[in-house]
Amino acid sequence: MTDKHTQNPEQEAPAVAGRLDQAVGRPAPERDPVVGHKTYRDGPLGFWHEPLRQSEAEAIMATVDAATKRRAELMPDEQAAIRMMFEARQRLMELGWKDATYCPKDGSEFDAIEPGSTGIHRCHYSGEWPTGHWWIVGDGDLYPSRPVLYRKTPNVNGEATT
Repeated sequence: MTDKHTQNPEQEAPAVAGRLDQAVGRPAPERDPVVGHKTYRDGPLGFWHEPLRQSEAEAIMATVDAATKRRAELMPDEQAAIRMMFEARQRLMELGWKDATYCPKDGSEFDAIEPGSTGIHRCHYSGEWPTGHWWIVGDGDLYPSRPVLYRKTPNVNGEATT
């Protein structure tokens, strides 16, 4: 018997897997082939994979295409995209964020936003300014960073802690 991380229902019981797919409204496996895999997090350092069906891949690509079209409508040219980036930065600063060059330089952690990411990350600055480096804390490791904005980390009462 396999565990949940390596289990492949089509290999173990193809007839049951086909009926199950039909019962939940998915095409049977022979009409919806596996075209890749989905990766899931299993705790802080582990992952497992499950089959990605063609119908799921097509739905993902339709979402990607719709998002691309929406961005093109919102920001039809380079200047429009630059204005949107400026507006987003201004709004975040109105919400209490500051330019990352003014972050604490004493090794204490703070929240950071990086370009190209939608997350708020735990970060610290290490070394002497301006030759040191920013580091994102995650999964028991450190990752190099280039944040654009920072804020002192709020505590459970919403007050800044650093």
